[in-house]
Amino acid sequence: MGNGIYILGMGLSGIYAKMANKSAISIDKSRFIDIPTRYIYILNGYENDYARKERRVDILDDIKNVDFKNREIKGLNKTYTYDKLIIALGHSQAYENIDGYENMIKLETSKDADLLKNRLENSNNVVIIGGGYLGVELAGIIKGKKINLINSGKHLLNGININASNYIKNKLENMGVNIIMNERVMHVTTDRVITNNSEILADTVIYAGGITGNKIIKTFDIKQENSRIIVNNKLRSVEYDDVYACGDSMKIMNLNVPLTAFMARKSGEISMKNAMGNDLEFKYTASGNIINIGGELLLIKSNKFQKNGVIKIIKNYVNKKTDKTIKKLNNN
Repeated sequence: MGNGIYILGMGLSGIYAKMANKSAISIDKSRFIDIPTRYIYILNGYENDYARKERRVDILDDIKNVDFKNREIKGLNKTYTYDKLIIALGHSQAYENIDGYENMIKLETSKDADLLKNRLENSNNVVIIGGGYLGVELAGIIKGKKINLINSGKHLLNGININASNYIKNKLENMGVNIIMNERVMHVTTDRVITNNSEILADTVIYAGGITGNKIIKTFDIKQENSRIIVNNKLRSVEYDDVYACGDSMKIMNLNVPLTAFMARKSGEISMKNAMGNDLEFKYTASGNIINIGGELLLIKSNKFQKNGVIKIIKNYVNKKTDKTIKKLNNN
């Protein structure tokens, strides 16, 4: 027998898994959680601690591998044996397929956001790779620079909502952003970006071209897709009955779930409840995604988008709820 339920990773989904079962044992390599949706605010003058919060972790260790057959978590310091395991390791950015990626700045942590903030002080020509949520937010918040945004598709936000896509494109272009559609970045040097169709001068290149699950999952011997554990609608691994995944670490069979903070919270709670013996189905709810375009908040869903004052109230509520949950975790 093992030693109870372990949570591997204490990002947002891991925190909500822990809150559903305080006797579960959490493991993470850091005492701090980085909140990706807040990185953009660091560039707008907020301090680093707005996006980086200290939170309680039961075991501090750097996980190197998991032996699923023998139910062993292999850390840098020790090996841990589990009865049930919830994998909540978050995401990584998928930039390694670009030649010269070491010349780009990524935004995987709040420290990356600090680095970018300092770099922009002496930059003139900024290139943003990727026209998804992060890319368009960056394009709207960086001021006083020549900005080129390169998008590999025909529409921003991958055509999630064509009306929202067109609205954002027009807004950014009116702000002076040059949007390049249907071009794929092939190579990045110290002073330019080379696509399949052009060369663009750049002294700062920011990668915002998409994410996968945490890269360490790729080394795990378990069925997965894009470094995400393949699970059923109960968030249980299709290969191991004692393993669950949530947040950015899960890939639900036959279901495309947007990787939002709402989904992270919901999946963390359900994965834990099922690990405890329940039989709950994870049901996708189209909650939408709130983004900041040049100071204007938009709530984007697949079939519509809103741009009114209510969204700010929703955004503030979500942020306060996250902070209160972290505080409650720390006080338990």
